[in-house]
Amino acid sequence: MSAAAAIVLAAGEGRRMGGPKALLVVGGKPLLRQHVERLLEAGCEPIVVVVPARILEEVRQLLGDARGVRLVAAETSSMAESLTIGLQHLLATPDQPIVIATVDSLPVRRSTLDALIASALESGVQVATPVYQARGGHPVVARESLLRVFRDGYPGTLRELVRSAAVRRRLYVDDPAVGHDFDTPADLAALDTGE
Repeated sequence: MSAAAAIVLAAGEGRRMGGPKALLVVGGKPLLRQHVERLLEAGCEPIVVVVPARILEEVRQLLGDARGVRLVAAETSSMAESLTIGLQHLLATPDQPIVIATVDSLPVRRSTLDALIASALESGVQVATPVYQARGGHPVVARESLLRVFRDGYPGTLRELVRSAAVRRRLYVDDPAVGHDFDTPADLAALDTGE
């Protein structure tokens, strides 16, 4: 089993974006594919990708033959529900870190991902989160033992769970992608222009 598993949350319909974010192209390449490739580069396996059912086949073609990737259909716009569904389809050991990436963000650098996974593997650490210029962001890397409460009907959000963790490691990184996310075409245009 690899050091870390991963879940990519991409089930939102992207109403404000004008379509599913899982199908967005950034820098000439599908954003979802960029996330999966970066996770594979970091040795994450298995990877569960949660997408809307209506675009499942389109996403399957977009990802091609990416090894170790399992697509799961979900009919929800809730990040917590998407995470629950992803966890139900992920085989991970209790101590294994799970990278939780969101498709409405840019993939972080490989060095950032490696450092987060290494931090989450340290003895006693339950969750590792990145910080760039005093602002927290993504991805979250948490032990399966912390995340399993979602399988049991945890009523809160991932953010609330992270804040409640007994041992959380904040990792200060020089990676602006940590704080980049987008909900509208204007947000996406700002990313392309570097604003």
